[in-house]
Amino acid sequence: MNVNFEAPKPEIKVYYNKNSVNKSIVTQVLLGIEEEGLPYSLVEKDSSNGGEMAYKAAEASHLGVGIGIGDTEIVLQYIKLKENEPLFRIPIKDDETTLRAIGANAARLVKRMPFKDIGNAAK
Repeated sequence: MNVNFEAPKPEIKVYYNKNSVNKSIVTQVLLGIEEEGLPYSLVEKDSSNGGEMAYKAAEASHLGVGIGIGDTEIVLQYIKLKENEPLFRIPIKDDETTLRAIGANAARLVKRMPFKDIGNAAK
C-alpha cells in the first residue's frame, strides 16, 4: 500500500485582497521575506480587512505567522497574540523600504532575530 501523508509546509502565509491591492506592494512584502530566506505562500482573498486576513493567515501557517494586505493597511500577526493586537500594522501607501521590512520582520519573528525598524508603525 502506497500512502502519501502531506505534512503542512512550514511557511509564512500572506493573504491579500485580489481585487484592490497593487501587485507591486505585495511583491515588496514578499521580497522582504525572501531576503531573510524563509518560504511563504501567497493566497488571494476577497476581504479588504488586513487585520482579519493577517490573523487567519497566522492561524493557517504552520509557523503561526501571517501577513494580511488589505485595502488600507498591511498587518503582521503572530498566532500567540490577540486578533485585535497584531505585532505590526503599517499603512498600505508606505515606501518600499518599509514594505520590505514588514516582510523581513515576519521572517525574523520565525528566526527569533531582532526586528528591522519600520518607522512609527503601530505595535
